[in-house]
Amino acid sequence: MTVTDRTTSSPAGTEPAGGHVHPLAPGWRRSGLIGVATGLVSAVLVVGPVLAAWAADPLSSSDGSSATAVGASAWLLAGGAHLGVGTATIALTPLLLLGVLVLVARLGAREAMVRVSSEGEWWAGLLPRPLAAAVGAWWAGYAAVVGIGWVLAANGPLPPRPWTLLLPAVLVPLVGLGYALRAVGRDDPDVLGPRLVLPLPDSIRRSVGPGLAGAGLLIMLGMVAVLLAVLLAWPRVVSIQSDLAPSGVGVAVLLAGQLAGLANLGLWVVSFVAGPGFSVVEGASVTWDGSETGLLPMVPALGALPQPGRFPGLVGVVCVLLLVGAGMWVGRRAVATVARLARLRTKLVVAVSSCVVTALAIGLLDAVGGGSLGAYRLSSVGAPALEMALSALAWLVVGAVLFVLRDAWRLRR
Repeated sequence: MTVTDRTTSSPAGTEPAGGHVHPLAPGWRRSGLIGVATGLVSAVLVVGPVLAAWAADPLSSSDGSSATAVGASAWLLAGGAHLGVGTATIALTPLLLLGVLVLVARLGAREAMVRVSSEGEWWAGLLPRPLAAAVGAWWAGYAAVVGIGWVLAANGPLPPRPWTLLLPAVLVPLVGLGYALRAVGRDDPDVLGPRLVLPLPDSIRRSVGPGLAGAGLLIMLGMVAVLLAVLLAWPRVVSIQSDLAPSGVGVAVLLAGQLAGLANLGLWVVSFVAGPGFSVVEGASVTWDGSETGLLPMVPALGALPQPGRFPGLVGVVCVLLLVGAGMWVGRRAVATVARLARLRTKLVVAVSSCVVTALAIGLLDAVGGGSLGAYRLSSVGAPALEMALSALAWLVVGAVLFVLRDAWRLRR
């Protein structure tokens, strides 16, 4: 049978009329072309606006090849690559845009597996050989587009660091492929080989969903806080925008760029709430103690940063309560995945494991999305990923344990 037959065509236990399946489409060649198309669509989403802004800028003196090179660099940056400017490095990956690229990769990988046979022995214990060949061809086509992007960007003003190309060439398609295979495996688990089915304890498997939901909640609350801060500091934000003097398409590109980094700023807020805080440039940090000033990059959204000064002591208390509350929310979702009368130990393990997943998720996202915006004072921007994850984990666990104990007390009443 084929992936399409298993997942979208006939109801379970039925076959198409005539007792046989449809002929297979050209296998790996078709998947390879879809891989190339997936990479091109992903690149156009970033390169297109850059070219539009260049074409609409009356002061632009560079030719189209330079604009294309910059667009290719921006696309690779969105996929996780680091860009070099002399001795300086730009490594701030816009997480929302990265999510869009992963979504495009998922759609492309899913299409590459359509009408590919899922029969036969597994390749390396992972996938049936025809499906593995299709997936490999798709990945190769996508990586070829990344290679072309590298060639274009390497001749421009923002060449990528070669070793960081593993992220856009491997991580982005791998995560997209993982989401696509998850859907296929949910419809027919027999498609996935034994090496794709990790032998995790049941309590760990149950904790993944609530843990990722907790990470999503924290980032969402952080983004809401950023938007509220921008509204409260609107005059300063508009002033910076006026100083930049964008026009026409440039205004839309500047706005889109800031929106693409909204999740990054949301993680900065999470780090502030957790305790370690964040820095925009060396000497300009925001923690529970207060805000320190510094010469900031000309980004309108950064006008929403708190004015220099000390914060009231109550700020730390409120932040702790927020994280403990988030931990209770994660604990509630985790407990809902086990039997109501399950042992207290089981509920505690699932709840605490969910908090660990939440902390790991926000730490990894910050490690990918944070980094450098240049040299010297801009060489370390954002939140310290490890410190943020550990500090958030401590308060999340407190909240999750409190919910589990409260739940156990209610059951004994």
